[in-house]
Amino acid sequence: MSSEIDEMNNKTQRFLIAILRFHGDVLLTTPIISEIKRICPNSKIDMLVYKGTGSILENDIRINKVVEAEISLETKLIKRIYKELSLLKSLRSSNYDYGIFLTTQWRMALMARSLSGVKTTGVQDIKRDKPFWINSFSSIFPEAGSGHIVERNLNALKTLGFTNIDEKAELSLNISDENISSVKELKSNYSIEGDYCLFHPVSRRESKLWRRESFAELIDYYSNQGIKVVLTSGPDHKEREYLSEIEKLTKHDVINLGGKTSLLELSCLIREAKFFVGLDSVASHIAAAVKTKGVTLFGPSNHNNWKPWSDQISVISRSKEEFCKIHGEMGGKFKKCLCYISVERVIKEIDLIVR
Repeated sequence: MSSEIDEMNNKTQRFLIAILRFHGDVLLTTPIISEIKRICPNSKIDMLVYKGTGSILENDIRINKVVEAEISLETKLIKRIYKELSLLKSLRSSNYDYGIFLTTQWRMALMARSLSGVKTTGVQDIKRDKPFWINSFSSIFPEAGSGHIVERNLNALKTLGFTNIDEKAELSLNISDENISSVKELKSNYSIEGDYCLFHPVSRRESKLWRRESFAELIDYYSNQGIKVVLTSGPDHKEREYLSEIEKLTKHDVINLGGKTSLLELSCLIREAKFFVGLDSVASHIAAAVKTKGVTLFGPSNHNNWKPWSDQISVISRSKEEFCKIHGEMGGKFKKCLCYISVERVIKEIDLIVR
């Protein structure tokens, strides 16, 4: 194996990493990118992602190219077929040596099959336990189980023959001088000086949200401690409205930056914060990547799989014994709500990790 590694170090190896999910999932691929570059310094890495989600890695010089795929449901059938065929043709002509497919859409199998002669690996999944899926890849790597998604991703490299893997490889996120400059101007415009904490109270899924009243209480508590509180969200109208509703419930002034930052500007704000509080969303993974201390609240998601990849962020997750009188009888993920998490519990966790 050592002679093989030596050969890899001297040869330009071309890798395709395919991750068709959202921004946080794309960020969680950075440990595998780091490991590829450590083992094969001359490698070229292309990322295949959903349209728009590669923006979080736009300053990462380790990425050779970002290839965008359409989200299937957002494109009409004829146009979708045309774009998919064009994508498959482009992938086939890229002369990859390795293909790493980190999600389980059936289109991933077709993409892997289009890479003739390429060493590929795909995810083992109970819903895909069929010959067509399994035989689409050179090898299959196990799903996360009770482990973390980062560990699962690193296992993908092992199935391709890379055995010297750093199991503790960290997340990484590059913030440009332009991002820093724009955030400096933003902070000046909103008089954000000295210590501040940043709360990101939103998530794409309503079932992952904490009570508005609880965030308002948390804001008032830290405002009374003399710490400015900054609220952030994405540009979506519902997210910005959620922040406005929280703001109306507070007794103190809060700095509402909902929808006013790009993801990389948000990353800079989180990096400079005294501490962070968030939910199961991309912002918590950003906090892990920029090494900011904080707390993340989990409800329906498996925190073992999806918690921030950092020992500086404490996770509060529900236990089986905790039951909500409002949502407990509801079906699906809503019955695993965050209502059971008290403000006092969050403050205690923050005190433990931010010293």
